[in-house]
Amino acid sequence: MIETLATVGLFAQFSKWERLGDGFRRSGPPMELADFVPYVAGLLLVVGLVAAFVAYRRRNDLERPCTDSQKLFRELCQAHQLDQGTQKLLSKLAVAFQLAQPAEVFVSPRVFSPDQLPEHLRAEAARIVELRERLF
Repeated sequence: MIETLATVGLFAQFSKWERLGDGFRRSGPPMELADFVPYVAGLLLVVGLVAAFVAYRRRNDLERPCTDSQKLFRELCQAHQLDQGTQKLLSKLAVAFQLAQPAEVFVSPRVFSPDQLPEHLRAEAARIVELRERLF
């Protein structure tokens, strides 16, 4: 009995249901191409962010083998749990000793010798000796 009353009540309001979306129609000229510019810009921004994220993840994906010397250097630094400052110091050592690849500092204990350091790295001699003891 209650169900039939509810059904009758709904059918009695049927004319209001038909006109429900009338307020959403635009009263003016149809949409132009310029109306889509903000949506296209937002979509391009999202696509650009996703592409940057994917490129960053692919660059730092240490699971996949490759022949990138910089990636090998990052992987060795991560394996030895070195912070950013220490990684920069190792990069400076590799450049100062003109090593072919920056990862060579991990197999060349001679670059950590304080008496062979270039002038611009002598201020870091204590850190370099400490790093040598840590790595070798």
